[in-house]
Amino acid sequence: MTLDTTVYVLDRIPHRDVFVKCNQILGATEATLSHDEQLRTWRRGVCKPEPGNAWHIGNDINQGLCALLDVYYRPDMPLRAADNGCEWYCDPGCGDEHSNPACWLEVSFDTTYGYRDEQGRGCGDLHASIVADLGRWLDERGVRWLWQNEFTGEIHSGYERLIDLCTGGFEATAWFQTTVLPAINGGRS
Repeated sequence: MTLDTTVYVLDRIPHRDVFVKCNQILGATEATLSHDEQLRTWRRGVCKPEPGNAWHIGNDINQGLCALLDVYYRPDMPLRAADNGCEWYCDPGCGDEHSNPACWLEVSFDTTYGYRDEQGRGCGDLHASIVADLGRWLDERGVRWLWQNEFTGEIHSGYERLIDLCTGGFEATAWFQTTVLPAINGGRS
């Protein structure tokens, strides 16, 4: 299981600038492999890009970074021009399961629940720090942003509720260590 924290960038800013800043926050180097491609749609058994599909730029997996990074965007237009009740990848008419704000970019940071860094921080602590760093950088540029806590589904502005990620991360880590690892290890610690 993973913690996926989303930052919604509400004002226009080049997606590549945000991607580069996020990689700096994650400690990526020029050797970090990434991809930039249009999202694909399944139609009649074929998966291919279609006009109007969003794009995403992200890091490839298994490179030793603390989080997997993906930035979703549309060239020269907002990712979502209006708030909607669906995820961007849903079929039309999917209902009100999710609420997504109008935004230019959607940034995803994804880390395993079992993550621990050398300071002992878990995934929630890490994500709170990443969101705060990215938020300060966006604030310096006058760019408005929101973030979503995957644990609660709530969308917040600013820094005040970042502590909720730490609490949720602690609970996720405890669940991972007391439920998932014993199942994987067949009861062995």
